[in-house]
Amino acid sequence: MALPYLAGIQRVLAQAVGLAGTHLELFGLELQDASQRFLGHLILGILAAVLGGLSLALAAVLLLIIFWDSHRIAVALGLMLVYGGSALAFMCWLRYRLKHAADLFPATCAELARDRKALLRQTAEDEA
Repeated sequence: MALPYLAGIQRVLAQAVGLAGTHLELFGLELQDASQRFLGHLILGILAAVLGGLSLALAAVLLLIIFWDSHRIAVALGLMLVYGGSALAFMCWLRYRLKHAADLFPATCAELARDRKALLRQTAEDEA
């Protein structure tokens, strides 16, 4: 009598292992894609920050040299306000982007949701 139940349990376990393998493979692909994109963005961001910082520092020194005899304090204050305001604007932009970032692994989550619906539907049909 226990044999039909045993075959059903084995079939369910085999399907669960197959689903888990598929989901792990999909998750691995999405993780690899996300890490490659992140690394590329990180390298470009670091390069842009370093080169932009150097150019802004040299521009500030140049302005101070040009206006050294007449308005050095006003120029230094103006540069400080511009740099501080820019830093504040970029911090706000970063905060906005982090709050509204896209979900990680959307395909994996969608696939898990579809599987959950299918399993719930199949369970409801089995009970009926």
